[in-house]
Amino acid sequence: MHRVPRFWSSLAVLAVVFTLVTPALSTSTMAQEDANVLRVHHLSYPDVVDPQKSSTTPEIDILQLVYEGLTRLDTNQETVPAAAESWEYNDDATQITFHLRPDLKYSDGSPLTAENFRYAVERTCDPKTAGEYQYLLFEVKGCTELAGLAADADGNPKEYTPAEYDAAKAGLGAKAIDDLTLQLDLTNPAPYFHTIGALWVFFPVKKEIAEKDPDNWWKKAENHIGNGPFTVTGVSEGQEWTFAANDNYWQGHPRLDGIEYRYVSEAAVALEAYRAGDLDIVQLQSDQIPEVNADPELSKAFVTYPQAGTQFLAMNLSQEPFTDKKVREAFAYAIDRETLCKEVRSGDCLPTVSFIPQGLPGAIETDQYAFDPEAAKKALAESSYGGPDKLPEIKLYYNSDYEERGQQSEWIAGEIRDILGIELKLEPMEGAALTALRKDPKTHPQLLYFGSWYQDYPDPQNWLSAFWTCHSSLNTVGYCNEEFDKLTKSGDTTIDPAERLGYYEKASQLLVDDVPAAFLLNPSGIFVVNPEVNGYTPTASEVEWPGSVSSLMTIGKGEAPEGANPPEGAATAEAAVVTEQAPAVEAQTAAAIDESASAPAAAPAESLDSDGDGLEDTMEAELGTDPFDVDTDDDGAADGDEYYVYQTGTLNPDNDADGVLDGNEVANGTDPNDPNSF
Repeated sequence: MHRVPRFWSSLAVLAVVFTLVTPALSTSTMAQEDANVLRVHHLSYPDVVDPQKSSTTPEIDILQLVYEGLTRLDTNQETVPAAAESWEYNDDATQITFHLRPDLKYSDGSPLTAENFRYAVERTCDPKTAGEYQYLLFEVKGCTELAGLAADADGNPKEYTPAEYDAAKAGLGAKAIDDLTLQLDLTNPAPYFHTIGALWVFFPVKKEIAEKDPDNWWKKAENHIGNGPFTVTGVSEGQEWTFAANDNYWQGHPRLDGIEYRYVSEAAVALEAYRAGDLDIVQLQSDQIPEVNADPELSKAFVTYPQAGTQFLAMNLSQEPFTDKKVREAFAYAIDRETLCKEVRSGDCLPTVSFIPQGLPGAIETDQYAFDPEAAKKALAESSYGGPDKLPEIKLYYNSDYEERGQQSEWIAGEIRDILGIELKLEPMEGAALTALRKDPKTHPQLLYFGSWYQDYPDPQNWLSAFWTCHSSLNTVGYCNEEFDKLTKSGDTTIDPAERLGYYEKASQLLVDDVPAAFLLNPSGIFVVNPEVNGYTPTASEVEWPGSVSSLMTIGKGEAPEGANPPEGAATAEAAVVTEQAPAVEAQTAAAIDESASAPAAAPAESLDSDGDGLEDTMEAELGTDPFDVDTDDDGAADGDEYYVYQTGTLNPDNDADGVLDGNEVANGTDPNDPNSF
């Protein structure tokens, strides 16, 4: 997913780099003349900007401006209507029908119909497309068969005939019943599938454009005729993408007239561009946090929020010594995650020993494989190697594009050396080459800092089934446990919310038990944002910049119009970079299931909050709080504030057990998650 930039301290080098990016920044005079254009810094230039092929956040960040799916995620991470105004499931959630808004248009004014979305499904499943997120639609009947035409049972390439190709397309369970109705037949109950409708695989690229030049159509601005709130106005390869408001968007003209994405891989250069007034939003790297906090002006612009992601020390389970579980245990025990986050990474993350971040559905509480040097040594001694001396050479790969990645890898190598007596060989590699290795199970590095996963949609299916099952295209480390697959399959196909969540929690525990990787941390987004920017609410799914997914219609610059929200849910420099708990994001599971369980009722446009405490009733049912009591645990803090703002327990009046109620701590200005906060 997204990459972290390196830091160049040499002024001579900085000057050279700044000269190199001048073409990208030279438009700043024009941008400043138009105060309603948002100028956003990006670290990495996209590889492919094609809805049915893209897979990384720099790519998706462009697509989400220009296109829109059938549904979308709002600022509470709930699935709400988008191009589809409603949807319903059949009784057993094996069929979903989307009803489009009438009179939808592409940005060029041409009509947008259900057939365009049907084509998006077909193109995603097509073996000629072979996108990395093809698996998202494998529950559409016939998608697996169509996608699998080009490979045999062992995954080796094979030829297929035109007749086989036509027959497979005809068997696809996606039908445009009429211009406003799309019906999807599913292979099994999939009560979360309306949320899949928000993702880029459903973005309706025009058939005549994509088929004219399948591999390169996306490189020209004029080919991006989409249905999102913005249109592409310019593409300068390696440097810049520019966008203008789409007046044909069904919600009308967004607050912004335009957006500019500036690609600057050097965080120090980007920060200087911000100081000079050339950028409105800059993505920072962790070692810049002290500099920003110490600066009176930058500290006012510092925005940080937890992201729904997990980073881990990735191990190739088909290569020695990581075929041995005891070796994997030893590595997991040997890393002091607290120090990694607080000191090495300047507090931009929260330590974790499990895969799904706390606060998300399917997460579990565990301290299994937490830092324990003696347990690490014992595990290595119990391995088939008996200790460090008989181990094969172990190479630790990292992305050399970014200096801080190397520094962090050196620190990890030091931990492994000092505790286990193992000398790792550091293998820096250019980012593009390393990515190519990571995508293929046959070439995945022996050891990698870091592997990562950021949620695409707030459901445990996206964390567990999508990433770790035996046949997932994203599982390139060789992990396979049939019992894990059975549990996730049960969760994927169960309609009852509580029963469904139970399967995922068991699968989460089994994943931790198997140690397919050393889970390390949950990252935070760290940015400087022009104080003139307002009307956005950062969400845990927004990796590239705050407000990039759920606030595109309301974000703006200058005086906020009446009713526009300030940036909620984001900490400033006066607050800690992270809280004592990982991202608290709404549990979509219950809400998602409720809509299917009551099929064929149409999806509601808004969530119900009976007691007005800021926590939706579906979430209160999930957490066990009282939907008719603003403060269930009577600690002086509303349930919604405890869950979304302070990340304290909604059923625990004294979260840090320091003898002071959470609500009183908030009123006193102390940290309700820190017993030593006075």
